[in-house]
Amino acid sequence: MTILETERLTLRNFCASDWEALHEIICQYQASELAAYDQPWPTSPDEIRKIAAWFASGERYLAVCLKDTGRLNGFVALNPEQGERALNLGYVLNSDYHGQGYATEACQALLSHAFGTLQAEKVVSGTAAANQSSCRLLARLGFRRVGESVTSFGPGRDGKPAEFLGYSFELTRGEWEAAG
Repeated sequence: MTILETERLTLRNFCASDWEALHEIICQYQASELAAYDQPWPTSPDEIRKIAAWFASGERYLAVCLKDTGRLNGFVALNPEQGERALNLGYVLNSDYHGQGYATEACQALLSHAFGTLQAEKVVSGTAAANQSSCRLLARLGFRRVGESVTSFGPGRDGKPAEFLGYSFELTRGEWEAAG
């Protein structure tokens, strides 16, 4: 079981009972402009129950909860990436909590876990160039932009494949330690 604590947050393994809060977060995300830059998430209650149970079955996805209330306000993920001891960072937070530093706080704790406990050599991430909030977050965390590519998911809201410019980011163990 993984439990990471910060000043305002607890990051913990998911429970199957987290499905309702996860449903709210995923529905908000899917309704946002940012959803166009990602594979679509299912939004039906039954599908979200299955996702919550799958998240709860492993250690890759952690629920981000407010320490003072216990409310689940997002999730962070570390998934294996090709290459030796490389992980891929992902995150989604309830839009009601954007702009308050929770994503930075949660991701910093997860990076400490990745480089400390999990002994990762590097962590990678990616986002759409148009997602300036995510680009700024990754820069605050110490990531370097290492590439760009045109990505296509489809169909978009207009029924045509959605093409966009995506950025790839990387943070090595040495960079993390030097910034620490």
